Amino acid sequence: MKSGKSLELIAQVAPYSHTEQEVLYVQPSANTRDSSNVSSRLGVSTAALTVESLGDITQPFDVIGIDEVHMYNENDAEVVDKWLREDKNIIASGLDIDYRAKMLPIIIRLLELKPDQLIMKNAVCDVCKKYDAKFTQIVDGGKPLLGGLPTVTIDDGRFDFQARCRDCFEKEK
Repeated sequence: MKSGKSLELIAQVAPYSHTEQEVLYVQPSANTRDSSNVSSRLGVSTAALTVESLGDITQPFDVIGIDEVHMYNENDAEVVDKWLREDKNIIASGLDIDYRAKMLPIIIRLLELKPDQLIMKNAVCDVCKKYDAKFTQIVDGGKPLLGGLPTVTIDDGRFDFQARCRDCFEKEK
């Protein structure tokens, strides 16, 4: 949502490419923005493997950068737990809440694994232009959608996805 999540992911993972460790970037097949790269809106990108599930990864790696982690199934957290037990370095980027301001199931499961570091990013609110947007609002015809969509709604061009601050975010009453 224009907060720099993918740019931060690349910035956190990129230094490992100068080590002896094997680095892998992955993204979900549900991501419609770019099918072969993790890409920042600022133009920074890196090649990525596209997979339906984290369990589909067969390539060896020591460090993995997972983009759009919120698009994976909550059961993929078990794969992440296995990797952590194997001392893999895992860096993930994604949204934490859905368009209704509800915590996403995969994020709950990942937080239960107690990450070493958690970076929260804000975006610029698409309504008032304050650099304090923490929410994603899905808008159809100028009106916020407050329910009736899947928890993870893919940006397929049917709706407008907007970053919203606390004051501009509209919640179901």
